Amino acid sequence: MPSDVVQALKALQRLDQRMHTTGYRLVSANAGFCDTNVPHIGILLHDLNQYGDKAAARLAHGFASAIAVNAVAPDGPAAASGLKVGDGLIAVDGQLVDEMDFDTEKLAVEKPEYRRIAAVKARVLEAAANGRVALTIIRAGSRHEIAVLATQACPSQFQIQVSKNRDASADGKMVSISSTLAEYVLDDDELAAIAAHELAHNLLKHRDRLNAQKVNRGFFGQFGKSAGRIKAAEIEADRLSVWLMANAGYDPEAAIRFWTRYGKQHGKGIFSAPTHYRWKKRVKLFEEEMVKMANAEDANGKYSPPLLLATRGKQ
Repeated sequence: MPSDVVQALKALQRLDQRMHTTGYRLVSANAGFCDTNVPHIGILLHDLNQYGDKAAARLAHGFASAIAVNAVAPDGPAAASGLKVGDGLIAVDGQLVDEMDFDTEKLAVEKPEYRRIAAVKARVLEAAANGRVALTIIRAGSRHEIAVLATQACPSQFQIQVSKNRDASADGKMVSISSTLAEYVLDDDELAAIAAHELAHNLLKHRDRLNAQKVNRGFFGQFGKSAGRIKAAEIEADRLSVWLMANAGYDPEAAIRFWTRYGKQHGKGIFSAPTHYRWKKRVKLFEEEMVKMANAEDANGKYSPPLLLATRGKQ
């Protein structure tokens, strides 16, 4: 077994854990400002089926059972209940994972190797909607029953995508950040700056809005009305992102640090296309929003983001 494969899987898990923690903080801290909420227990699961080299995955991650805990948000409900990375998931509210139906039409959009984990995640979410979920786990050969109280969060998920490109995207439900971009950031605050920007796209329903406007996202989307509408959405995401960061306890100044460094080092590429402001203008937007926050009244250290309030009646 090549040790470099195992080490690569462990490195990816560390990125997954950072991304999960960052995402959880952002969606839970801003739940009071989102127009809809979903239950969240603060864990990220993974499936042995996801990995092409299952033997390497077992060496890297243990996998006490086929579905296991990949990450636990330190301040989340699962951590408070004692769940740990590596715990194998046996059952959800008494329903055995092995007996869940993951070969349904609803899951047909998922790749075969991701259908089981999608079904399990959906079952956990369904159970958590009642405010409490009972998880049967296996740890060091012993079974344990752990009850987790769910919290409310903004409706968005987060993932690391393995890629050599420095990319980030949002599809309305998922925030995706490439492994290369996640490795480029200097600290968790900078990672939060990227995640918050993409989360803002989801919370402001930009994909739905741009689709309704029949915006072209291909080559011709770089010109005319399509480019203008995409740029307007990017500006909104930049403005909202620093509010989301501040509410989650991240330093909004990290957005300035990150985009200044990135802009100087990588002036070309997706983040400097005609649909995006160049880095100097982006920094100016962040500075303007931070002045607004400094002059706003906070409630228990949190600020009500104007863009979320302004769009509530329109969604």
